Amino acid sequence: MQEQAPDPLHDAGLGTLAAAVRRTLKQVVWARLTPYGLSPQQFWVILVLLQKGPSSLHPLAQQVWMDDPTASRVVKAMVKGGWLTARPDPRHGRRILIDLAPGAVAKAHELQALARELHESMAAGLTQAQQDVLQSGLRTMIGNLEAMYSATLTQGTAKSMAPQP
Repeated sequence: MQEQAPDPLHDAGLGTLAAAVRRTLKQVVWARLTPYGLSPQQFWVILVLLQKGPSSLHPLAQQVWMDDPTASRVVKAMVKGGWLTARPDPRHGRRILIDLAPGAVAKAHELQALARELHESMAAGLTQAQQDVLQSGLRTMIGNLEAMYSATLTQGTAKSMAPQP
C-alpha cells in the first residue's frame, strides 16, 4: 500500500494560500482560453471593456492590475489581433480610447459567460456570507500589502538620499 503524500495546503499560511489560488486560477483560465487564443491578461481586458465600456490606457491598466507599459503591449497585440480598436479620445487630445472591435463583441459575450462559469465554480460550496467575508479579508490583505510596498519604496528613497559615511 502506497503512503499518501501530505496535503501541502493543509497547514499553509495566508500568503501561500493566496499564491495557490492565483496560480490555480491562472492555470484554469489559460486552459479555458485555449480555443480563443487569448492570455488571461487579454481575457481580463475584454471583460472590463465589455462591462465598463471604452477606456483610456491608464484606467484600464488599473482595473486589470497591470502597469501601464504591460497594458500598452497587451492592447497593441489585441488591436493587431482584431479584438480591440484604439482611436483618439474626442474629449482629450492626447489620450487614446480603447474599445472592443465590433467583430469581437459576440466572442466577448462568450468570454463573459465563461467568466460567470469560472466565478460560480470557484465559489461553489461557499455561502454568500463566506464569500463576503473572504472578499473583505482579501481586500484588507491587498491594502496591507500595498501599504507595505509604499513604505518600502519610501524607505528605499530615504536611504538612497542619506549621506554616505
